[in-house]
Amino acid sequence: MKKLLGVTLVVFVAVSSAILPLWLTPTAVLADSDATLGSQLRPLIHAPNAAPAVGSPVFAGQAGRVHEVYVHEGQQVRQGQVLLKLLEKIPSVQQQQQRARLSRQQRAYAALLARQPAASAAALIAARQQLATTQAHLARLVPMLSFVFVTAPADGLVTRSTARPGDQLTPQTPVATLATGTPPDTTVLLPSVE
Repeated sequence: MKKLLGVTLVVFVAVSSAILPLWLTPTAVLADSDATLGSQLRPLIHAPNAAPAVGSPVFAGQAGRVHEVYVHEGQQVRQGQVLLKLLEKIPSVQQQQQRARLSRQQRAYAALLARQPAASAAALIAARQQLATTQAHLARLVPMLSFVFVTAPADGLVTRSTARPGDQLTPQTPVATLATGTPPDTTVLLPSVE
């Protein structure tokens, strides 16, 4: 009985070892008659997208100085996840008022220049002094600071992070490269055999 079981097991292993390479071999390779046995076999652990993901750039979308970076290369991110924190300068109420005043004064000065023969030299000098005073006052005012955030436009993998703390960004500055549509990690874990 033991010999019969042993012979059956040997036959099963021999048939399996002959069929297994054919089962793992792609159809196109089977059609090629000149292919060697080594080129017909595929590895057991197969990555469907073995080529590195290129990805698309993620732009800042707003101007500001990078205050903090929350992502690194190789990190998986979700849509809406915060990538960066930017420090943005916003005009204060006083700056807005002074800019409006400066705009009015510039229009009045342009109107005086348009009717120059009728406008006196003293009126032109006074208008120029008002402009200079308003511009100097505006230059001394400090803007307000605010934080704005750059978020991930879609789910994906960060393949490159280009923004660093302290960098000055414009809305068109790329801050990272995001590869979307990457498959989840499907690493095959084999149990250990003792």
